[in-house]
Amino acid sequence: MDASGEYIRTIQVRQRQTTTGRRALHFHQYEIHSLFDELIHRPWGRAQWNPPVDIREDDTSFLIEIDLPGVADQDVRIQTEGRTLKIEGKRQLRPCDEERTTHLCERPDGGFARMFEFQDDIDRGRIQSRWQDGVLTLTLLKPTHTQERGYEPHAT
Repeated sequence: MDASGEYIRTIQVRQRQTTTGRRALHFHQYEIHSLFDELIHRPWGRAQWNPPVDIREDDTSFLIEIDLPGVADQDVRIQTEGRTLKIEGKRQLRPCDEERTTHLCERPDGGFARMFEFQDDIDRGRIQSRWQDGVLTLTLLKPTHTQERGYEPHAT
């Protein structure tokens, strides 16, 4: 839980898998975990905004892309603590008002937080960020010692 009392699920970033079957199994485990997380920790009938994230890896870095349409860059905070990377912020949309007939109002707004845990401590000085077309792209350079011996990150 964060300071506001909301539950934030931490995602561990795992080493890339070499076989398709293992990757598929991990994906299904993730989907099942996400379903139970949704049922247990989120109130029924309340829209929650959890911006989608893609995480890719190469030999030298992790590339994290998070869709943040309608979010101002000054409303996003990137925090690191040990092995954990936290991206949080808020989106404020025009409310669905009572003055007009609203036929559909499903875009959630408010605060969001995404947390990712890596195998090694994160060096904040080795994070590069770019904001373009509502997508925040973070590049986390791997520590040099992990590039030499092979990196094994993990995810929750």
